[in-house]
Amino acid sequence: DFKLYKGKPVVFPPYVQVSDNYFNRTWGGERRIKNIIMTMEWVPKPSEVKQYPPRDLKIPAKWRDAFDTAFRMFDQDNSGTMEMTEVAKMIRAATDAQPTQEELKAIMAKFGAGAGSNSLSKDGLLESLQSGTLRPEYRGRYTVAVSLAEAETIRRIMHMRLEKKLIDGSDMQLALRCSEAKNMIFDRSSNFQDPPRYQREASWQSLRYLNCDMYFQDAQLNTLIRAMQYTPIRERVVFFMTILGCRRRATYRWKSTPLSKLFKILSEFHMLKNRSQAVRMRESMKEKGLLPYDAFRMFNVKKTGQLSPAEVWGALVWLGLKDLTPKDIFGFVEAADKNGDRNIDYQEFIDILRNPDAAAKEGKQDDGKLGDDDDDDDDDDDAKNSKSAPEAIISAEALKSYEKKLLAYEDKELKEEGKHQMREIKEAQMAAQRRRAEIETEEEEKQVMAGQMKPNPDSSESCVVWDFTTSRKPVGVAKLNDSHYHMRRQGQNYLKVYANSAITLTPNIRDDLKGNMGGERINAYTIVMEVKFDSLPCQKKASDDMKDGGMVSTERALLNLNRLEEADAMLTVDSDGAVGIAGVYDKRIKMVAKKWHFVTVVADCKEGKMTVYIDGMPANTLDAKKAASSSSSSSSSSSSSLAPLELDSQDFSVAPDKLLAFFSTDSSKMDCEIDVKRIWLYRDAKSETMIGLMNEEFMARDPWRVGR
Repeated sequence: DFKLYKGKPVVFPPYVQVSDNYFNRTWGGERRIKNIIMTMEWVPKPSEVKQYPPRDLKIPAKWRDAFDTAFRMFDQDNSGTMEMTEVAKMIRAATDAQPTQEELKAIMAKFGAGAGSNSLSKDGLLESLQSGTLRPEYRGRYTVAVSLAEAETIRRIMHMRLEKKLIDGSDMQLALRCSEAKNMIFDRSSNFQDPPRYQREASWQSLRYLNCDMYFQDAQLNTLIRAMQYTPIRERVVFFMTILGCRRRATYRWKSTPLSKLFKILSEFHMLKNRSQAVRMRESMKEKGLLPYDAFRMFNVKKTGQLSPAEVWGALVWLGLKDLTPKDIFGFVEAADKNGDRNIDYQEFIDILRNPDAAAKEGKQDDGKLGDDDDDDDDDDDAKNSKSAPEAIISAEALKSYEKKLLAYEDKELKEEGKHQMREIKEAQMAAQRRRAEIETEEEEKQVMAGQMKPNPDSSESCVVWDFTTSRKPVGVAKLNDSHYHMRRQGQNYLKVYANSAITLTPNIRDDLKGNMGGERINAYTIVMEVKFDSLPCQKKASDDMKDGGMVSTERALLNLNRLEEADAMLTVDSDGAVGIAGVYDKRIKMVAKKWHFVTVVADCKEGKMTVYIDGMPANTLDAKKAASSSSSSSSSSSSSLAPLELDSQDFSVAPDKLLAFFSTDSSKMDCEIDVKRIWLYRDAKSETMIGLMNEEFMARDPWRVGR
């Protein structure tokens, strides 16, 4: 039940705990989380330790589908049952431990089709994996994250008691482990007995996840996924990002680390499915006497140096794998692909085929660094010993057929699935950011009430103001795309947003702003941005072969209202200083470099109208209804990919939980720097008369708020 203040817990194994001295759930406000260095194994009453009952055989449909695919991969003779050798391979892939002959015989006897059976059915194998026979877990044994002070005290007690019981009249068992030293035991009580391997590993990897470690070996990831599989992927991401934000360490890009698989792979059965395809390929190649280098050259029909998904499909079919689907192929490629190019290069091919028992002997460290890999020398020998290029084993017709099926599946299902997954991750990131903003706001309110500072952002029922002229950033503001911002100049602070950078604002940190005009989003609003360009966006050639006359204007994004960052900026500035709405410009009123300007956007999405002002002067207007009525008589149409300007438009109305400033999905529209002092968001569309009241005095205060 570990959770931060106002946070939501995730489902850890029941035997994983944290001490109240490490983190007390009753603490209020934002607190830094200590690193997990020492853990305590605690058995309060050894006589009451009992094994947990078997896990439920009625697993979710998606899990069952992945298990069925894995079973099909290991069932080499396609009989629908598995012999002992096949069972051993699948158990090895599922548990990362090679079962002994005695264990296999016991499993066949207990879960086989009948007395003396030499085979296991699909249901029997699933029952054996869920039973706890191979991965026992015990109630009454706990692994507890403790503070360093607690660990020192416990160790001292152990040294004082030596061969005696820790507590007179109690047979309690204790041991101290160091997570950073490969979970090594530092001290133990005289009567301590080691826990089962799986329970020890599941506890360690769960606490490493809580510690925001990002580099895991494949076997460790398999254990972690099994330990966390009852928590939805979105909640795993939210929890991790929330905890990471409360640690005193650099925020690494977890998407490029092994931990990212935890946020992609749903369950242990999906991990097993990915492994089963690699095992089947490795075994089939061994049966055919193929060296990895020769096999790679045979499978790489197009001679590109990379195996495409279609070539992988052809290779698996040639190796004897039947009834493959596009989903199976993309799963295999995803499991092998480390650089994200959706192909398998030679090193990735070698890595996925490597025997896990041999890989376990390599010098791989928890920090993600690799030790000496003797197999690499063997791979070089394979290349040297290859006499001639093998003949391609996939015909051109078959390859085209595979490519067509994969493309159809990708267009119909994979893109939507990937889009949904990215939405889940972005929603998780925003949820974590909102939670952090709420905590920061509560801390700020305490300081405001104590007279130590003024609220920033300053919000009311109808308006939020983000002020960047103070000595600290407003609450709920975060950088995007590794942007770097800081305050500059004494007495005249402002925020400098560098090229390829942006910021995200959280409007509803106090729940003051709600949807309006009958929608869920803010459909009538006024946004004011006090900004300055040191230099306007540059012009560039339309193409390399054009002469000096072929120059086109580039743009810089000002405002993007798509909360999931899936669309281009709604508001942009071109190299002439004009402000465009959805790519359409009116160049009568322009901004100039090295001067502060007030850019005001007034929108009524229900009426389908938006107007932009520069220093109080109308600079551009978009009227969706007029545009629609005149579209039949006009041959030109906007090339904008933005959603229509209408009620609850995802690109023109404001989401109450997120506002993007200076962001665009097109990186070419983020090429220059922007300075900003303040940003105002009003929950109504101001009239042109009110807009005209803007003047230089507005740099110091907001006249609308005082009734002017």
